[in-house]
Amino acid sequence: MNKENLNCWYAIRTFNCMEMEISEFLRKKDLINFVPMTYAEKFEKNEVKPKRIFVPVIHNYIFLQKTKPEKEICKILNKCQLPLSVIKKESTCNFYEITEQEMNEFRLLCDPQFDNSVFMERDEAEAKPGKDVIIIHGPFEGIKGKLYRKDDNFYFIKTLVGIGVMVRISRWYCKVLK
Repeated sequence: MNKENLNCWYAIRTFNCMEMEISEFLRKKDLINFVPMTYAEKFEKNEVKPKRIFVPVIHNYIFLQKTKPEKEICKILNKCQLPLSVIKKESTCNFYEITEQEMNEFRLLCDPQFDNSVFMERDEAEAKPGKDVIIIHGPFEGIKGKLYRKDDNFYFIKTLVGIGVMVRISRWYCKVLK
């Protein structure tokens, strides 16, 4: 008997900036999900100072933890009245599975307390030149990605499904992989 891997995540693409509504739908169905968030400043009417609010980092992406068999998750997603699609592997029609470790690393890099994070589409992130590295010091120790240099600054780039995260880092915190 083939057991399903319940320790993975799926990436869901939404449309028209509906990620928070779909996240709430999933929460009500007892499905664990993650929307990368950050702080932004927004001016309210007649206010001099901006308010600091929590907003999605990159629109139209939700990550769903596989806590139930895929068939059950599909039934629940089909009940959602908002448009969405689960990202599938290019070569097959199977859902693209993100390992628990990859998701933990991605969530760590998406921490809203890091001001130097830049989010981009995967193609843009992969187009940047750089060497494959592993971080050997600091809060991101053990994470593999790419070290990219722009001017006199170094950035660590990690891609996951359709998103790339770029974090400013010291090159001395990285070890080149062969």
